[in-house]
Amino acid sequence: MSRFRLSKYVPAAAIAAVACVAGWVATRSLQQDFAAYWVAGAARRAGLDPYVNHVGGAARPELWDGVAVFAHSRFLYPPIVAEVFRALAILPYSIAKAVFTALMLGAWIGASLVTARAHTPTGGRRALAVTLGSGALFYPLSLALERGQVEPLVLLLLVVAFGAQTRASTAGVALAGAAALKPALVLVLVVLAALGRWRAAGAALAGLVVVALASVALSGPALTREYATRVLPRAALYGEGGDEAVLLPAARLAAHADDLEAGVARMQGRAYPVAAWDGPASASLPRLLALEGPTPLASRGPALVLLALLGGAAARRRARAPERDAILLWATAVACVVASPAGWVMGLCVALPLVPWPARSWAARGHARAWGLALVGALLACAVPPPFAGWAPVAGLAVVVAAVGLAHARPTEAS
Repeated sequence: MSRFRLSKYVPAAAIAAVACVAGWVATRSLQQDFAAYWVAGAARRAGLDPYVNHVGGAARPELWDGVAVFAHSRFLYPPIVAEVFRALAILPYSIAKAVFTALMLGAWIGASLVTARAHTPTGGRRALAVTLGSGALFYPLSLALERGQVEPLVLLLLVVAFGAQTRASTAGVALAGAAALKPALVLVLVVLAALGRWRAAGAALAGLVVVALASVALSGPALTREYATRVLPRAALYGEGGDEAVLLPAARLAAHADDLEAGVARMQGRAYPVAAWDGPASASLPRLLALEGPTPLASRGPALVLLALLGGAAARRRARAPERDAILLWATAVACVVASPAGWVMGLCVALPLVPWPARSWAARGHARAWGLALVGALLACAVPPPFAGWAPVAGLAVVVAAVGLAHARPTEAS
């Protein structure tokens, strides 16, 4: 079959394949991260704290995501995000998660279309085949759908934020929205500033201030203060977990002991497998470096080292190079995943827009081609299901290093 005909059919086949995965997990799996979102929205509808685990409590003991075993919930986002999920919490859980999954599928398709257009002004079929086809074969995307994560939406917001033709104000607003969903992405502001994109960085900061003010207005100052002083510091050390001191008493979970042992969760009377499949899910260098328990050095060290690497690479400006800037920004997004204690394999979806870049170095020789091949290998390592714990954070780190190398390589056209 000719390359033209492959380019014609791959986009539709890729969308169909991912849609099948989305439909399957939306009906068969708990989608455990969406369960945390839905419960947080339901807690706000009941006037309760979304950061508290209410299972077995006095107020609403049925408000539980089927997974959390600590006194705190697994919801780690700003209060304004919990207010947004109030809308989905109106719906029965089975319907709400189907709607959410459809929205995430649409976000991935939108991100792929925008990415293809960035590499081919006309958004040609070959570019679409590359962006959509790589997504269909990218395990982190499938896992994001299975867990019910917001990663496809974060990907879409970042595609808009990092676009070379995006207005600075629009880029800043999009980045602020992505950082509200994934707070670790605040580190991107440092690289934006190092690249001299001050207006975009300023707009992002202004957007985050608006998010904070909206949280105060809608959720109240007490809940906003709790998020800033308790939830964020805990998440920066433990992610969604904690130490033994904050485990729930066994009595609070007694009614669910059998389900916990069987890996089943019940939402509104229906039983779901907590996970559709097993496998390592962490993509966090801090967790890899501190297997026996989190430490401040392990939690913050990778972020500081990677931020220094990326900030230094961004500051080495030979000339205005939008392509180089874009590669560095996507490398920073990947670094934010692997440097976070709450970094998970599904977060590596943000590496997808790097897929088309190595092809641009193929006609070159020397360092550019070598770094392009290294990036291909690193992306392939991210694309497969992790064969063992520790694979994903190392693969993500390899993507960051290879992308920085490609951004700074001096291409020499082959004769």
